Amino acid sequence: MRILPVFTLFLISFLASFLQAEKRAWTSADGKSTFEGELMEFSATEVRIKRTADFQTFKVPLDKLSETDQAYVKGLLREQARDAGLKDGPLAHLVTGAFVKNASPEGLNYQLYGNPRWKATERYPLVIWLHGAGQSGSDNEAQMGGATKPFTEEANQEERPCFVLAPQCPDRAIGFRNEVAANLMKVIRSLADALPIDESRIYLTGSSMGGSGSWYLGTENPGVFAAIIPLCGGGDPSKAAALKETPLWAFHGDKDEDVPLERSTSMIAAIKAAGGTKAQMTILEGEGHLITSIAYVKPELHEWIFAQRLGAPPTP
Repeated sequence: MRILPVFTLFLISFLASFLQAEKRAWTSADGKSTFEGELMEFSATEVRIKRTADFQTFKVPLDKLSETDQAYVKGLLREQARDAGLKDGPLAHLVTGAFVKNASPEGLNYQLYGNPRWKATERYPLVIWLHGAGQSGSDNEAQMGGATKPFTEEANQEERPCFVLAPQCPDRAIGFRNEVAANLMKVIRSLADALPIDESRIYLTGSSMGGSGSWYLGTENPGVFAAIIPLCGGGDPSKAAALKETPLWAFHGDKDEDVPLERSTSMIAAIKAAGGTKAQMTILEGEGHLITSIAYVKPELHEWIFAQRLGAPPTP
């Protein structure tokens, strides 16, 4: 086998990196000047750009560039921070390989699971579990059940690694609605800003009050969740059209005496009446209200969930 000289290998590597370097049009803040160039370095305050026309390299304060260019650089900074999020980010202490307690600035308690051995430059799905009314409170413990174990079992994490978020609703009288829902969305955004979460694969599920919370959060935040799995809950059929583009799989026992089966079937019917084709439902015959141990252990459910991605056709 012929071995290429070191210089030749260096030249090939240099040319490859040069050809792959991203060039883009840059515009001044006043819109009067535009040029093509390659971004060489960037920070929160300035960028260094190599101009394509003459290969001259120069620094530009970030605020001297257009809002579009500033947003581009800030996006790069965000991804850079997310790359380092497992070890050096502000929420790195929550990623230990076990659930860790935390509270948001607004006071919403939650526990988070993540694995520090993951590859930081990859992006991982986020599964959000919403508990039932009886687990509401302030101990940041009672909510740890239902979906949390099946999703974090070693075999599932080996095949489908994911972050798992388990918030605790402080008051069952509110549920996962109104200010609790707003605070939860802030938590989701803060996690996505600081950790390598795949924002095209954020999955929402819950049971009973949490099932109703899944319906509510989905209708109030269309386009955020790649899939929603509500168990024995109910929503507002008048808002169901917001979910017509969201892959959704509902579960309900036909003997449920706490939440009538009709609460789920009416939502599915309303989504389909609005033109939605991505919602499906499984009615568990002979089952009552406690169905988390039945639904969440289904292998086909896990396969379906993790196949869903925002912007991609739903997987049957």
